Amino acid sequence: MLILALDSTALVGSVALCENQKLISEITVNTGNTHSETLLPMVDSILELCGYTVDDIDLFACTTGPGSFTGVRIGVATVKGLAYGRGKPCVGVSTPEALAYNSIMCDGILCPVMNARRMQVYNALFSCEQGQMTRLCEDRALSITELGEELLSYDAPIYLTGDGAKLVYDTLIRENSPLTDRLILQPERILHQSGYSVAQVALTMFNHGLSTTDAALAPVYLRPSQAERERLAKEAENQNPLS
Repeated sequence: MLILALDSTALVGSVALCENQKLISEITVNTGNTHSETLLPMVDSILELCGYTVDDIDLFACTTGPGSFTGVRIGVATVKGLAYGRGKPCVGVSTPEALAYNSIMCDGILCPVMNARRMQVYNALFSCEQGQMTRLCEDRALSITELGEELLSYDAPIYLTGDGAKLVYDTLIRENSPLTDRLILQPERILHQSGYSVAQVALTMFNHGLSTTDAALAPVYLRPSQAERERLAKEAENQNPLS
C-alpha cells in the first residue's frame, strides 16, 4: 500500500511517502515559512523524485490536531484536495500520537507535548514496550504543572517529544525534582513532526478499519481559537458593561 502522509500542525512541516512500513522518501522543513507556501511543493517534489503521481497513492493521511489552528486547517485541506474525487481512503491522525511514534523504539512513557501557550500544552500519554504503544489518556490541553503532577505517578523513563518538549523539561526539572532522573528530552532528529510517523499510525488505523473519506476528513480542536476566545470575551463584555 502506497501512503502519502503529512504533518503541518506545528512550525515544522513534514511529508512522507511510504510503501507500508517502508520509507520511500521524507521531506521535513523547519524554516519558519508558512505551510501554505511549502506543503504542496514538498508533496510535488516527493512524488516527482520517486516517480509517482497522486493517482498512485492508495492511502492519504494527515494529522488533524491538536496544534496550530492554521496549520491543522492547511494540512487537512491539502489532503482533502489531493484525495478529492479519487475514491481513496483517508486517515486523520492524532498529532500527539504521531509525535509519540517518533519514540517507538523506547520502552517507558511516551510524552508528546505541543506548546499551547500560557504555560499549557497539548498532550497525550502512551506506554511503550518492545515497539508496542498503548494509549493511556485522550488528547487534552492542560497546564505544565498539572502534567508534572501526573507524571510523578509513573515509575519509568519519560520521553518528551514535540515543540513544547524543552519548555516542559526545563519547567518540570525546576518544579519537580523527583522527575529529574526520569525525564528524557529526545534529540533534535526525532523531537519534531515526522511524516513517516503519521504514515505508520495511519496504516495501523486503516488496518483496524479506522479510515474515512476526503469529504468527512476534518480538523480536531481541543479549545477555541484565539479569535474565537476574543469574540466570546467581547460579547460577554458587551452583555455586562461596567456601570
